[in-house]
Amino acid sequence: MTLLLIRHGETDWNREPARCQGWADVPLNDTGRRQAREQGAALRERALWGGTANSGQDSDRGRGADGDHGAIDLIVSSHLLRARETAEIIRQELGGGVPLTFDPRLAETNRGRWETRAFAEIMASEPEVWRAYREHPESFRFPGGESLAEQQLRVLAALRDAARRAATALLVTHGGSIRLARCFLEGTGIEAFHEMATTNGSVFSITDVEVSRIAAYVNGRESV
Repeated sequence: MTLLLIRHGETDWNREPARCQGWADVPLNDTGRRQAREQGAALRERALWGGTANSGQDSDRGRGADGDHGAIDLIVSSHLLRARETAEIIRQELGGGVPLTFDPRLAETNRGRWETRAFAEIMASEPEVWRAYREHPESFRFPGGESLAEQQLRVLAALRDAARRAATALLVTHGGSIRLARCFLEGTGIEAFHEMATTNGSVFSITDVEVSRIAAYVNGRESV
């Protein structure tokens, strides 16, 4: 069992002057569409070679590209436009026959009144709130939105459920969602949220042992 988490391709709001996207529906730009095509082609090649093709993936994880997974059985995407477009392009590169579903739990944080605003403007107009976000992400709630802790729990639940549906699933998601999964799996806590680097189009892999850890945690939280 393997889960592959991929961050959506680039949008214009990822470029400087960068804007807070959150749940805003922002399309991919030309670079983002190219990134999605390249990752789709790399995943197709890896499947053809039984998981041994060097696609340059997993750079954020530091695992290298020689995973033991093969063909993608299922694609699950965040419902947000930039993720949906990435998923649809990858699916086309894989031949168009892989089932594609959407799960809002994979979405980026609901960032409330920060959404659509330039980060520079947020820092200038709300310096104390910005400082709280940067220094104490584990307790931070976006003004008018959700907390990173709430996002982490829903993302982990989505990973658990995807693992129940396929031997190898590709989850198309967002930078914050991948960072929060890594915070859990690497044992750093959400305190390390800003230390995690996740670039557009990068892939992060989760093994069956790690899926079991996620399931145990989520099941325990849901039973409380």
